[in-house]
Amino acid sequence: MARRINSRDILLVEYNTAQNWYAQIPIKNWLCVLVSDNRERRYLDEVISKIILKDVCWIATVGKQCEEVHDLIDEEIVFREVEEEDKPYLPSHAIMTTWHHDFEDGIWFSIIAANDDEVDIETVVILDMTNGERMADIQTALDKAEYDR
Repeated sequence: MARRINSRDILLVEYNTAQNWYAQIPIKNWLCVLVSDNRERRYLDEVISKIILKDVCWIATVGKQCEEVHDLIDEEIVFREVEEEDKPYLPSHAIMTTWHHDFEDGIWFSIIAANDDEVDIETVVILDMTNGERMADIQTALDKAEYDR
């Protein structure tokens, strides 16, 4: 699904280990809304690592795990910053992170209000890790963001 709201392309990508979700992710100028309610840690770690490799500039987390996932992202970024031997990859720009308990507000914020001084956000990717269980909530939030812009 693709939409355009607030001069940004909005892409909905469903995380699925049987499909190549990673190929749908842009390689620059993008913000990720990571939607997760009850994903296991190993899947979260995989997604976090891969979106960093694709030069994400901002990660906003929504869903029941929003704080936990936000903390995992920040831990991974700090680990990569201080690792001296292998120097895991980090983009040249800082990665902003936020979590949002209010589902609609998190998506609205990501599309309408999020701004990065280093990167012009052109695309917002909503990465659904709920097996489609939050699809109706995502659609409602997108409609609200489109109406409220």
